[in-house]
Amino acid sequence: MKLRLNLNSITTRLILFGLTIVLTSAFARIFFLSNYLRKDLAELTSSQLVTLAGYVGRDIDNNIVERRDLLKRIAAKLPQVLLHDPGQLRSWLAEHHEINPVFSRGYAVLDITGKALVKNPALLAKAEATFAEQDYFMQALKGEFAIGKPFVGQTGKVPVLPMAVPVRNASGKIVAILVGVTAFDASGFLESLQNIHTGTEGGLVLVSPRDKIFIAASDMDLALKPTPSKGLHPQYDQAMQGYRGVATDINARGIEELAAVAPVPSSGWFVVAHMPTSEVFAPLKRLRHFILSSTAYVVLFFVFVVVTFLVYLLRPLKNAAQYADRMTRGEIPLEPLPVVRNDEVGHLTLAFNRVLSKLLESRSALEHMAHHDPLTGLPNRQLLADRMRQALARAKRGKKLVAVMLLDLDGFKPVNDELGHEAGDLALCEVSVRLQMELRGEDTLARMGGDEFVILLSDLDGNAKAAAEFVAEKCLQVFQHPYMLHGKACHLGTSIGIAIGDGECSADKLLIAADQAMYGAKGKGGNQYCWAESCSSCLDAQNQSSCRVRRQSVKSVA
Repeated sequence: MKLRLNLNSITTRLILFGLTIVLTSAFARIFFLSNYLRKDLAELTSSQLVTLAGYVGRDIDNNIVERRDLLKRIAAKLPQVLLHDPGQLRSWLAEHHEINPVFSRGYAVLDITGKALVKNPALLAKAEATFAEQDYFMQALKGEFAIGKPFVGQTGKVPVLPMAVPVRNASGKIVAILVGVTAFDASGFLESLQNIHTGTEGGLVLVSPRDKIFIAASDMDLALKPTPSKGLHPQYDQAMQGYRGVATDINARGIEELAAVAPVPSSGWFVVAHMPTSEVFAPLKRLRHFILSSTAYVVLFFVFVVVTFLVYLLRPLKNAAQYADRMTRGEIPLEPLPVVRNDEVGHLTLAFNRVLSKLLESRSALEHMAHHDPLTGLPNRQLLADRMRQALARAKRGKKLVAVMLLDLDGFKPVNDELGHEAGDLALCEVSVRLQMELRGEDTLARMGGDEFVILLSDLDGNAKAAAEFVAEKCLQVFQHPYMLHGKACHLGTSIGIAIGDGECSADKLLIAADQAMYGAKGKGGNQYCWAESCSSCLDAQNQSSCRVRRQSVKSVA
């Protein structure tokens, strides 16, 4: 079997499909093996990132708890009388700051209206007269420990974090708010976060979901920057909603990262330890290159096997196609194809043989549909023409005559107009049934279209005129009885034109002559037959234009 690259050939397509399967399977093995190793590397790195994020998160949480507890102790010890003596209050706070300077930027005291009793320049992000609108003040005023939103203070121009607790009198009433301010660069506060890197491009990020900002990060450029908008980075969206764990995401620079999220419970913050996946999965690149190079030889072997096998497998199918093609060109008769093997190709051949059998069985039905009127089942114009040619040929050989009778219904239009075309179709069917009952088996009744019918009387002898008149009388009698259409009695009639010819006449001339005679019958009132000038020379001229009338009133729909 000669192999040619023909994309319209099923053989070529199957070969290409087999080649695709081989290549796909090879790359699938690479893919699944890479994914398997990728999963192991991801789990190992994820475990390390989770440990690192958890450690840093706990360290930051301890630092916050330490400052919270210190702030509460100072608030509890603060003498109430000093609230009316800002100078003494400032000195008292300075002493405590020297003893335990965890709040690197010192303290401030606010009254319950938000006015500063003891000011702290580091607490000012701008020239503020009151702190009543600050988040930490409003939360502390409710009696809770509060962590404010980080900002860059006016002094030092470094990020600072305010924390606040309420100061209560002996009866428990809040009389002031104590605020402690810590700079991000303070020793022992965020050092573990800012000094740790993962790989060459990874690091740590501290995020405040409430404020939607990056508080601090190994990359100092991220400090106090807003978090990504919702929908841009699914992992951040999940972390903002409370997810704590490890996942893969795309960072703001478009780099895929493996990131672990750990909580900072006392503040509601979370720590993200991230590392680019390009660093995590670098060993996979070398492994993938090795697998690709070693698989190339395997692919070539499979291609050879698939091509050889398909050529062998599809040879019977091609032979069957050649047989079928020769049948369609008429080179060999329509006959079942040989079944070579009992496989799918053999089953296809058997199915083709069954279809061929069905086609041969339905040929006669198709021919009937092509030569008969779909409404009445009578021969149509095409079949009538063929039978007229045959009848005229026999008439010429046997010195016989042929009679053609063209019938046009009288009173048919009112039926269509008043009862509709469905009733008209019923009437035409009933007329065809009645007329067929009055004819011989060798005669032909055909429908020309509309309400016109043709009767062909063949193989007539010298009494052709009498025979034709006899049939015409019987046809007129058919219309004496009314037709029941949709429960109404309708009266129809017919005008008949008759033409007789011998073998020298043509079918067209006979039909034209009968048609002219029919119009003559209609012109004389209808419901009668009329003779045409015959194409035959054997008929008496005095009888050529005679008409017979069957008296019957043509009634409209009852």
